[in-house]
Amino acid sequence: MTEQIAPGGIKSGVAAGFIALMVAMGIGRFLYTPLLPLMLIEYGLRADQAGLLASLNFIGYLAGAFCAGHLCHRYGEYRVLAAGLIFSTATTAATGLFTTFSLVALARLIAGTASGLAFVAVSGLVLLIIARDGRENLTGLYYGGVGGGIVLTGLAALPTAHLFGAGGAWILFGGLSALLSAVVLLLLRRHAEPSHADVPVKHPFPRQPRFLRLVIAYGLEGFGYIITGTFMVAAALATVGPSGAHLAWVVAGCAALPSAFLWSIAARRWGRLKPLMAAFFLQAAGILLPAALPGALPVVTGALLFGATFMGIVNLALSDGASYLPGARSRIVGLMTGVYGVGQILGPALAGYFSARTGNFRLALMIAAVTVVAAGALLIPDAFRPPLPEQKPPR
Repeated sequence: MTEQIAPGGIKSGVAAGFIALMVAMGIGRFLYTPLLPLMLIEYGLRADQAGLLASLNFIGYLAGAFCAGHLCHRYGEYRVLAAGLIFSTATTAATGLFTTFSLVALARLIAGTASGLAFVAVSGLVLLIIARDGRENLTGLYYGGVGGGIVLTGLAALPTAHLFGAGGAWILFGGLSALLSAVVLLLLRRHAEPSHADVPVKHPFPRQPRFLRLVIAYGLEGFGYIITGTFMVAAALATVGPSGAHLAWVVAGCAALPSAFLWSIAARRWGRLKPLMAAFFLQAAGILLPAALPGALPVVTGALLFGATFMGIVNLALSDGASYLPGARSRIVGLMTGVYGVGQILGPALAGYFSARTGNFRLALMIAAVTVVAAGALLIPDAFRPPLPEQKPPR
């Protein structure tokens, strides 16, 4: 029987999870977005190559996510998280050290794998820490780490790149990631648990139709959201210029910072699926606005809606999915993150293909918006049914 975790332990676990997501997601994955316009120039990339780089990152993310559940069972979440953070840090720096397309592509592929491992491992560990004390409302604070990383990269990436170039910015952020990763591992060391390599897996994946619909909707979200998440800055350049485009990215990050917590408050009142459905529809509007309307206001409003929803969707969807199998949260998180990753592989490649041939990202953004609307529509039947009884994790 596992002892209840002291309040201080919960706080350190949530703080460590927040920082880990800043490193693995906010920096390791999303630093690419504000630096992409400069990389197109300095690295000599074409739009379709930029889309391919993003897709390679998500192929790695898919592989890492699908492998993470098994690895966490075998070696424990803490060790898998440590490996993910180390590789994320190394490949962030490597993206700046090597500027040839083949080497950058390899770095982004490995970086994606590291992000997938780290995200699933830290999610499983922190969600378990929180659930043991019945403090599920704190998951919103933990997932805010992605928004924190986006704000950090949005504010610091462009000034850093102007001083040291895009390559220098990648290297400096790699150094910062190393420092933050050390803090994470120190904070979570007390929560490290032994592996279960000698214990057979006794938790088959749920087969309820509503769980399958949730997983499919989450995969559609992966496709739709990542087109905007990857190309937001590049798409806004023609409308609002470099400064306005980076401001839009910062607005998205600022909106993402508290959003998961606010959506978790809504979930306590209305259940998870109704707010999740609403978040899908709001995000679709945010994606569509800058594609359909000219001017700075649609760009900023779209960034605000995008930032206010994408981590809320992650929080609500993964929390709802984990409730189907509370004894093996890492396996559910790994499965759903992997399906999400399938969508992310297809999204940037398609966006790069259309943008290279049309000269803009408008058509790709419209496709993304329609996909996210479909994800929300898929949840309508379940959102208005009574929720299934939720089990408690073992104490």
